[in-house]
Amino acid sequence: MAGLDNIKDIVLTYADEYAKGLSAAARSTFTRGTGTLANSYRGVAKLEQNKFIIEVYGEDYGIYQDSGVFGTSNKVARNAESLNPPGQFKTQFKAIGGDLPLLARIAIHRDGLKPKPFMRNAIDMVNTKFIADLEDAGVKDVEQYFETLTKIEVK
Repeated sequence: MAGLDNIKDIVLTYADEYAKGLSAAARSTFTRGTGTLANSYRGVAKLEQNKFIIEVYGEDYGIYQDSGVFGTSNKVARNAESLNPPGQFKTQFKAIGGDLPLLARIAIHRDGLKPKPFMRNAIDMVNTKFIADLEDAGVKDVEQYFETLTKIEVK
């Protein structure tokens, strides 16, 4: 996509900014622990079918922490600040939780996990600056493009 160099630079920059924002929010929300979730966020910017895409990757349990999980015997209340509605276990007999101790996984499976929202606010804070910077970059790209057009001589 020729002529969008400023926009491309902003998109590449903000892929990292979204990851940093989520990392900082996770770090302040979950003060106890190993920091694995906070350290896991990575941003990637791509160009697919002439459209910019920003993807942020992190530990999958971040979604469950943010939105909560319905247990098999207990429904947790949705939190309006969560990015998604609470998750739901697919089977009644399989306890999930990765590296958590077995008793913790069983308790989450049975009782659910209350949401501890951190994603939406982090994304909203970055969005505000991203939109402003993207608009400025677009203006610069248009100005550069039209400067180039004015140099074309028609004979």
